[in-house]
Formats: sequence, structure tokens, C-alpha cells
Amino acid sequence: ILKSIFKMKQFNLEEYLKNPTRKVITRDGRNARIICTDAKNNYPIVALIERPNGREGQPCGYNKDGTYLIGEKLSCDLFFAPEKHEGWLNIYRGESGFYLRGNPYKSKEEADKVAKANYKNFCTTVKIEWEE
Repeated sequence: ILKSIFKMKQFNLEEYLKNPTRKVITRDGRNARIICTDAKNNYPIVALIERPNGREGQPCGYNKDGTYLIGEKLSCDLFFAPEKHEGWLNIYRGESGFYLRGNPYKSKEEADKVAKANYKNFCTTVKIEWEE
């Protein structure tokens, strides 16, 4: 199984509101639970941040991009937790070696269907997993 890991994605209030069930964490990996997104000040987001003992701490205010203090990078800044994805890739053999074609397919069946149309150069289908 091939696996690659991307950087955490900076929190963005507009994006969060499109999918409020998306997991949010701090820069240092602690869980964050958003309890308010419309506080009437420069820090409209209120979140409870997990403490080392697993309990939630006191409410903390954040600005729209999830930073605790504007212009600073702190361990408690908010990020979207990486989401796991999986897909299927077909491997083909060409004159100069092996190659992949296109983006990952959502299922092995879908990848197999495409491979049958290119059976002459098809070698195998592999599952890949990644986080972003």
C-alpha cells in the first residue's frame, strides 16, 4: 500500500461552516470542539481545547482563520485534521517502463473496468491511501 501524508490544512471559518462535522485540531494535535462561530468581536470562534489529561479546557477565542493571536503562530491555533482517503490506480507497462494513467478511481471495480479497455498494456491495480 502506498501512503503519503500532507501538511495540516489551516482552519478557515467559511470552509468550516460548509461542513461543521469536520474534525478540528490544534497545531500541536490536540482535539478542538467548536462551540460558537458568531461571537460579536474580533474572535468570533469559541472552542474547547483538549488538555493533556483528555479533558476539555476553558473556552478560547479564535479569529476567522483559527489563530489565537493575530500575527502569531501558536501551538493552540486551529487546523483541520487530515482526512484519510483511498483510491485505486492501474499500472501499465510501456516501452520505457511502468506508468500510471489518470487520477485514482473510487473503487477497484471502476479501475478494473478501465483496465479491461487497455488490457494490452495493463499489469495490475493497486490500492493507495493518503491524508490531506
